Amino acid sequence: MRVGRRLAKVDEQLEAVDLINTVRSIYGLSYRELSQLLDIPESLLCRYANGDLLPSLETVGLIKDKLKTMLDLTEVLRRNVTIKDGFIDLNNVLFNPNILKLFQRRVKEVFSDLPINRVLTAATDGIPLSVMASYALNAKLAIAKQYKDLASEEFYEVSYIVDSPPRRASLYLPKHLLERGDEVLIVDDIVRTGRTLNALIDMINNAGAKLAGVSVLISMNNSWIEKVRSKGARIDIVLDLSAKNSRERISY
Repeated sequence: MRVGRRLAKVDEQLEAVDLINTVRSIYGLSYRELSQLLDIPESLLCRYANGDLLPSLETVGLIKDKLKTMLDLTEVLRRNVTIKDGFIDLNNVLFNPNILKLFQRRVKEVFSDLPINRVLTAATDGIPLSVMASYALNAKLAIAKQYKDLASEEFYEVSYIVDSPPRRASLYLPKHLLERGDEVLIVDDIVRTGRTLNALIDMINNAGAKLAGVSVLISMNNSWIEKVRSKGARIDIVLDLSAKNSRERISY
């Protein structure tokens, strides 16, 4: 029991160190600037960040409290997502491991109390996020693709309409990657029309699995929410860019 408490303490200390390095990376802060922000001596911050010294639990609480707003994923997205002529560029997000770790923390915070054992996404942009979600929930990962893998023989197949260019597309998933009774979290980077998301829900239904939750990084259109609600699934939208354009975190 004593060992368990000691490990929990170390986990909190290491988490605070990770937050220090994350905020420095995302905002490009120097140790001096961060020292002024946290009111912690610069030399001490350097030792924390380099792993030479772990902060006390009191200091851990201070670090978490003062960095909470800066490391809110919604606000981080607002600073790092580029929107031009209706096109959303997520390169600064999907290829930044520190922002991906914030997404991992978010998924754990929102969905860890659910019995999720499978994370499902559609290739390809949702893959980095879904990998972090699978880590967060210790769940197996399933990636639906627009082609059939040569190594598999039996597939779930669903089709949906895409706009550019207008056509009917299909998603395929080897059957051994999604089983009856699985509790599934769908992860999507951007939901525009909800068609891909609906196709993944159909795939879950075909497998006899259960939709437990949906995690969406950016939603451009919230018409899909009612269908997910009807399944009794939990919804988390990190950044809502729909017509409503709410600035609040949205969870159902």
